[in-house]
Amino acid sequence: MPQLSCRVWAAAISIFLAALPAFAEETGLAVSKNGIGPAAVGLISAPALSENSDYSEYWEQQFLFNNNTLATSQFLIANLPFSKHHGMQVATLKQSGKDAVVIKNGRKRSGWSFSASEPMLTIFQHRLSGGTPDFSLQLHNTAAELDVSFAAPAGALPVVAAGNKLGLPQITLYAPTARAQARWRSGPEIGGPGPDGPWHEIGVGFGYGLHVVQQKVPNTVLSRWWRFTGAPSKAAVNPVLHAFETPKGKRYYALYLLAGDGTAIRFDVNEFKAGDNGEWLLKAKADGKTLVGSITLTDQLETFNLKDQLNAIEALAAGSMADVTRLRYAASYSFELAGNGTKTTLEGTALAEDIQMGEMKEKRRRKRR
Repeated sequence: MPQLSCRVWAAAISIFLAALPAFAEETGLAVSKNGIGPAAVGLISAPALSENSDYSEYWEQQFLFNNNTLATSQFLIANLPFSKHHGMQVATLKQSGKDAVVIKNGRKRSGWSFSASEPMLTIFQHRLSGGTPDFSLQLHNTAAELDVSFAAPAGALPVVAAGNKLGLPQITLYAPTARAQARWRSGPEIGGPGPDGPWHEIGVGFGYGLHVVQQKVPNTVLSRWWRFTGAPSKAAVNPVLHAFETPKGKRYYALYLLAGDGTAIRFDVNEFKAGDNGEWLLKAKADGKTLVGSITLTDQLETFNLKDQLNAIEALAAGSMADVTRLRYAASYSFELAGNGTKTTLEGTALAEDIQMGEMKEKRRRKRR
């Protein structure tokens, strides 16, 4: 990743600290007098376990490694027609030039647990645990085993607040930008030796952890969700963007710049265009500072739709909640950060995703007899 010179880096930090206090109240970040950012600790929190029939909640992790391997995982709790507070874990391991390895299991309420002392969420033999800065993801079934250790020093960042006017789900980045290290081994389901076989090192990479709580069927309030996470670097500030579009065409944005010490500024997005040519254009401001530039999708890593991984009963129960197409990319970015008479170029690599929700299908009404 391109490095900033000491002089440019000092200028960027001065811009950051000048703007940070003005955004403390808006973003919900606790900021100390010296300007060092979010005090909120990110952790694997206890599921809400809402009684709402449309309730679902998940913890999602995505990591891109130096060899272009993509690892994703989602721990989901949902109220399904046949199973209240049903637990499911779905993961993919996509190596360059190879078919994705899918690690998936579902369990009713008695088949999963949460431990507050760890904290740790366990679904079948799959475990997600930790709190700022150290987290662990351990997946294990007959398809494969995957171990990911990831560190996120920035703490938790709010993306969408509960009870927002657009009805979007509550979203928090419990690990906004993280460094990761992983290994895996194949199981007998895909022709591997299983627990007696050797581990294969995936290497180092970066990614993020996300927590989502939904009280409505997702595609009734959301039609598109763009995500973008810059690779962490001690010598640069890293951008994180989440952009949402509702079925009625309304937009909502959460854009942060994160420094290596965890300091964060939230920007207001003035313009965001995701073109079909693989380029996303962005313009934003923060208390007189501006951020302008582009995101380039350099390599499509994976196309994923959950309903393709479900059996007939699961797909029927999940309904439109599972009809989500996810296009995942390796990306690069180039932004100009300007303010206080100083201009700084921010460049680097990133992980990006374009999430497209399926159309809502009306339920047939039963005729009264």
